[in-house]
Amino acid sequence: MSLSHAHEYRPDSGAGVDYANGELDRSEPMRRRPKKKRTVTRILAVFVILILLAAAAVIGYVFYLGKTFDDTSIQLGHDDVFSGEQPVAEQGDGTNILLLGSDSRASDIDDAGGATGNRSDTMMVMHLDGDRDGAQIMSIPRDLWVPIEGHCEGKINAAMSHGGLPLATQTVSDFIDAPIHHVAIIDFEGFQALTDSVGGVDVESEQAFESNGHSFSEGTNHVNGEAALSFVRARKNFSDGDLQRGRNQQAFLKGITDKIISADTLSNPNKISGIVRDFSPYMTVDDSLSSSKIASMAYEMRDVRTGDIQFFSAPVGGAGRSGDGQSILTVDEQAQSEIQDAFANDTVDDYAEQSEDSHL
Repeated sequence: MSLSHAHEYRPDSGAGVDYANGELDRSEPMRRRPKKKRTVTRILAVFVILILLAAAAVIGYVFYLGKTFDDTSIQLGHDDVFSGEQPVAEQGDGTNILLLGSDSRASDIDDAGGATGNRSDTMMVMHLDGDRDGAQIMSIPRDLWVPIEGHCEGKINAAMSHGGLPLATQTVSDFIDAPIHHVAIIDFEGFQALTDSVGGVDVESEQAFESNGHSFSEGTNHVNGEAALSFVRARKNFSDGDLQRGRNQQAFLKGITDKIISADTLSNPNKISGIVRDFSPYMTVDDSLSSSKIASMAYEMRDVRTGDIQFFSAPVGGAGRSGDGQSILTVDEQAQSEIQDAFANDTVDDYAEQSEDSHL
């Protein structure tokens, strides 16, 4: 992707990052201070889908696992999640699930609809193909500069601050010009619980680096929950900071997806039960994303494997500053139009296949 007017990507002391004037430099390292509480949990909510897809394959445990999920996760009503009426995904239509990260315990998010003042720093959209033969996961950078209904333009993560979860959901829906059918939220502790529950995960690192006392070599690394968190949080080690962090997140997601839907896991009811038991207390979902709904989607996607899940990023045009001086990432409008067409026509798989990673 061409970034003809991008600027150097630097941190600032606020919720975003600083993009000072300068030419695009893909090789010079950058320094970025990670926030202890603001984690990379934008990749995490997708796990509830993957886990229950795996769980549904063990037919004798569907009822037990479904009851465990429904009893221990938090369900939010329609008005706490969506703005206005939300269309129902019909058979054969694609389904879009907004995945958000939270630093709060799931038990503290039951008023998420009114959570103004908070920013959704981490988010993804998971698209399930209409024919249910694959899924695509789009990462959305938190500083992407977009229209926010009733507030002109702003960073996409500010929508939660302005209007709670309904406005955040609406803003992402406007960005892709397609409905959001479901929302899932995961908190930080759930990330570690899931990683340890599956016995650790193999991740592929593009380069060697150290973070929070953990060392990662170039190539394959086996990580437990604590080390995995450091792997997906690291930003200051890389020349393009948050974007490389996103690629690390996707590497982790590929690793844990492969672990969850492997034959070894699917053939072990005790493992399946443990994963759902350990993970679901950290989940918050809209009340239409019940265990029965997930089980139905799981049956439809029973032949999906790791290679059928694609990862890509929302299109970044460059880095700069807003009119009021905020550090922002601009949108590649041509690529955004292509993404919108892909969501409208259920061809997100084709877009993901040809999309390029953004580097700053």
